[in-house]
Amino acid sequence: MTDTDTIVAVSTPAGYALRAIVRLSGPAALAVVGRRFRPEGPVDWERTFRATRGVLTLIEDRLEVPVTVYVMRAPRSYTREDVVELHLPGSPALLDIVLDDLLGEGEEVLRLARPGEFTQRAYLNGRIDLAQAEAVLAVVRARNEAELLAAGARLGGSVSAQCAEAQDALAGLRAEVEAALDFAEHGIELIGREEFLARAERIRERLEGEVRKGRGELASDGRLRVVLCGPPNSGKSSLLNRLAGREVALVHETPGTTRDHIRSEIEVQGVYFTVTDTAGLTPSGPDEFEAQPAAASVGEVEAAAARRARELARRAQLVVLVLDGSRALEPGELGVARGLDRARVLCVVNKCDLPQVLDERRLADAGLAGEVVHLSALTGEGLDGLRQALGRVVLEGRLDGSAADCLFNARQREAVRRALRHLREAQETVRQGLGYEFTAFELREATDALGEVTGEVGAQEVLDRIFSRFCIGK
Repeated sequence: MTDTDTIVAVSTPAGYALRAIVRLSGPAALAVVGRRFRPEGPVDWERTFRATRGVLTLIEDRLEVPVTVYVMRAPRSYTREDVVELHLPGSPALLDIVLDDLLGEGEEVLRLARPGEFTQRAYLNGRIDLAQAEAVLAVVRARNEAELLAAGARLGGSVSAQCAEAQDALAGLRAEVEAALDFAEHGIELIGREEFLARAERIRERLEGEVRKGRGELASDGRLRVVLCGPPNSGKSSLLNRLAGREVALVHETPGTTRDHIRSEIEVQGVYFTVTDTAGLTPSGPDEFEAQPAAASVGEVEAAAARRARELARRAQLVVLVLDGSRALEPGELGVARGLDRARVLCVVNKCDLPQVLDERRLADAGLAGEVVHLSALTGEGLDGLRQALGRVVLEGRLDGSAADCLFNARQREAVRRALRHLREAQETVRQGLGYEFTAFELREATDALGEVTGEVGAQEVLDRIFSRFCIGK
């Protein structure tokens, strides 16, 4: 690619449609279109973000196509080049004719765009950074509202902001370390051992937290994370089997059957969920929950299951609190919802096929009575009501499927992990008193690794691999 290239491609999906878009970008875009466009009235090509109706004449004026031409002048365009879009009827045959006629100008004037080249130019010309470029691909590939929300947050720069803050902090720390090297021979200490370790630890904890959070609530494929929590024998495993339509979890009347978490994927109203069944939790105090032991004492397995269940509940987008309607609530059983946003908790009163004993006023007192679903996981009664409730939670926008989640894709997480590895090495060099020369090197490597997320530092093969995944026209 050279700076004089002008590129063209169809930017809408293949197939028949009411409207389609042919996009051009580059210095010759206006001239190529202008030679074929007959506007309905006067047109000022110098004005940017202007739409003009008219006729596109093709095949040596033998074909006239009604078209709206949108002009976006450099640098106020997506690619920061002159961009022209032709909005015309979405006939595949017509689009093929339009492309063929435009490309008849010759490759030295106009050529077909490569996959992702419009976005690649936006990145190379400084319109967006690399993380935002990858978010464009995520937007294009989004299959539902949740995926689109997550991609939109990344496109808005959430990933870049998180990495930029850590990168600035690392750069500041590195600057002080390198300055300390210059003054060491004069016996002047610019940054002490304890101060360095404390500041490096704060940066490390923040990055580790972002990586954990980026994997927690929303799966990388855009599925919403739902966790089933509640007391032992409330019917969580039976409910998971009902939702999945098959027996994925072992069901037994003995409390504590579920030790590890079990997942299944379901689809409700076009939204994809990953539903996780967890170990039964029983209160051991006003705020703490433990897994119900299968024996007299709580062993290591049960304790690990309890920790996993609590962690999954904290990280879930939606917690479905499953309660047994055939028995009274014990003190503290609603504590699993403590500290969670009530919009993220959906109460399910199970076993509606049995005489009901549970006092739902307790739910209201705990602020959990906004929407309560009554069902029987045994008979399936009320299951449609739960599915509708799950759909409403998403469609009403009660869940945040965006900025707090899915921040990093696999490539970005690998770069952040590499930065963390070098940061830990830098801390170790200081602990061992190896000298700031080694510390400065590790900090430089950590800073460069974070730069690969936003594209401030990046090998050409990495860029090529990212943009080759785009479809043509994006």
